[in-house]
Amino acid sequence: MNRRRFIFLALVGFLAYLIVLARLFYLQIVKGGFYKELSKRNYVRKRILYPQRGEILDRRGEKLAYDLPRYILLLDHQKLQDEGNLKEVLENLKNLFGIQLDYESLKKRKAIEPILLMELKTQEDIDKFYNYSYKLPGVFINVVPTRGYPYGEICAHVVGYVGYPTEKQLKTYGDRIGTQSLLGTYGLERAFDTDLLGWVGAEEVMVNATGKVMGVIGNKEPEKGNTLILSLDIRIQQIAYEVFKDSGHKAGAVLILSARTGEVLALMSYPSFDPNSISDLWVQYSEDKFKPLFNRATHGRYPPASVIKPALGIALLEKGVSPKEGVVCKGSFELGDRKFSCWNRSGHGWENIHRAIRDSCDVYFYHYGYYKLGPREMERYLRNFSYGEEIPFDLPLIKGFIPTPQWKREVKKEPWYGGDTVNMSIGQGFMKSTLFEQTLMMMAIANDGVIYKPILVKEKRDPKGNTIWKAKRSVYKVVKAKLEYFAIVRESLRDVVRSGTATSAYSRIVDIAGKTGTAQVSFHSVKRKNLPYHLRDHAWFVGFAPYRDPIFVIGVLVEHGESGGKAAAPIARKILERIYIEGLHKEL
Repeated sequence: MNRRRFIFLALVGFLAYLIVLARLFYLQIVKGGFYKELSKRNYVRKRILYPQRGEILDRRGEKLAYDLPRYILLLDHQKLQDEGNLKEVLENLKNLFGIQLDYESLKKRKAIEPILLMELKTQEDIDKFYNYSYKLPGVFINVVPTRGYPYGEICAHVVGYVGYPTEKQLKTYGDRIGTQSLLGTYGLERAFDTDLLGWVGAEEVMVNATGKVMGVIGNKEPEKGNTLILSLDIRIQQIAYEVFKDSGHKAGAVLILSARTGEVLALMSYPSFDPNSISDLWVQYSEDKFKPLFNRATHGRYPPASVIKPALGIALLEKGVSPKEGVVCKGSFELGDRKFSCWNRSGHGWENIHRAIRDSCDVYFYHYGYYKLGPREMERYLRNFSYGEEIPFDLPLIKGFIPTPQWKREVKKEPWYGGDTVNMSIGQGFMKSTLFEQTLMMMAIANDGVIYKPILVKEKRDPKGNTIWKAKRSVYKVVKAKLEYFAIVRESLRDVVRSGTATSAYSRIVDIAGKTGTAQVSFHSVKRKNLPYHLRDHAWFVGFAPYRDPIFVIGVLVEHGESGGKAAAPIARKILERIYIEGLHKEL
């Protein structure tokens, strides 16, 4: 490089250095005071933008759960500490909103996240903040979602409710949620939380000393969660809830399925709770002796009682018992030195399978359950009908229980006695079942052995309304037996309603067939008179309608209802009649 070029480049470099030096002098010395003041009055704050949680809709698009805006007041204490006016702002907060914060504690606070002060529930409170915002530098409003449940108690156990995240959940979900995010805590809100949740966004804004946003620096939009479309029909759900409530019974559950698809049309547990007020009324609900927070439809286990007789009737026919074959019921069945009573102490007289199901004759099932089936065959057939099995469903379901000789030896440390077989043959003893098991058994009877997988969530849609998943009808189990056997049992179930133990379910509006059950709770309940509530028998009715071409399968449980015919059957009839009177059956 020649000398001339070197001198030229050196002069250019020196000139550039002088320009940068002059610019720094201008910014730091000449304009230093201006930018220092600007930095005091304006600063960058990053705030979380909360997404809308996905909606939950019934089969017709009626909203069962959706988001509403919630205005919360926050304090950026870090900004105030830097400016030295924290004490003055705390005094103004106390005078304007009655908020008392400890000055010394805030001075020592090292966390940089804003402090939640209160929720502004009225327009008056919001206006007050904006009118006096000049007195509250570092205090600002953020909009976060809250959840609304327009039908309250009617479908609370299905839809569920939400709550704020724990420290563990904040770590688990990472940057997907914030401290004010709503996470599913119960019901579908919990079971489908990852679908409904969405993703938080973030916004960097320049604000002035009064907390007013001066401009947006950076922005990441929040993403709304997916929407759930249920098979539930809120009109049928409401009918079931109102009929049960009007019955005066204190506790129970109702399940209504589509016989043709397995779709859940109504799923109700009573008593219920209001998910809109769950935090305010938590103590009251928790201490209520009738347990409104407990979902009896999905987690209640009770003796199945006589409801299992149609399933055992199919088993007996398959094992070669003739429809014409029978026994004479004299009111009891003797086994060794023990006597097992029929519910009708006077006896039913001669009973074949048709009459035994119609009259719910215990002696018939004692006799053939003991001499023809035995515990292992009863277990095998009952499992075919879904008893004691893992039923696939969109909400967690508890399993019923079928006792076996091996179980009794291992757990009870006792041998299996003949009396255990006798009790099992009428759904008593150690056996437990659920509302789902009982209702799916009846679906098999109505459908010539076909049990469809129960469906609650029909569809998922993305925030733009596009369907991203759809449930398909699928067969859960098939009970293999001759079609004529199912026809015999169905005819018996029709006569149960027309002239048997469930005449209170008889209707001139819709042709109902079904079976009652009275589940013994205590040895004392055989007296059935003036018993304390907790010692009274549970009541069942499980059936289908209309008889010739079933659309609905219905299960009704009344805790301590004393008698299936007295308590549960009338509820089933009233529900089905209202569905038909209102014309809802035509849509299905």
